[in-house]
Amino acid sequence: MAKRQVYSFEEKKYSGNSKMAMGLSLCSLLVLLLVLLVSFLLKGRAGAWIGAVGFLGIAAAVCGLAYGFASFKDECKSYFLARFGTILSAVTIAAWFFIVCIGLAS
Repeated sequence: MAKRQVYSFEEKKYSGNSKMAMGLSLCSLLVLLLVLLVSFLLKGRAGAWIGAVGFLGIAAAVCGLAYGFASFKDECKSYFLARFGTILSAVTIAAWFFIVCIGLAS
């Protein structure tokens, strides 16, 4: 006998940790893009204040990654935002790492 298809009409909510992970990773990505734009427009002469803003972006990415991993421990929730926020945070951390390495090399 064939197995019957089971449909669930229960809405799965996003956990608070996954919303926070997604928000922080988007914030870090936005700061990264703004820092790159300002540095490009000022032709690399932005000064030390741009480093402080960049550090804020790095901190947001690391916190987003931590919240993303914490959101996987929540049960009966939709993990879409948790996955996407964790992956986006990891990508932004890698981008920040390369920018810092390029800055140290020059």
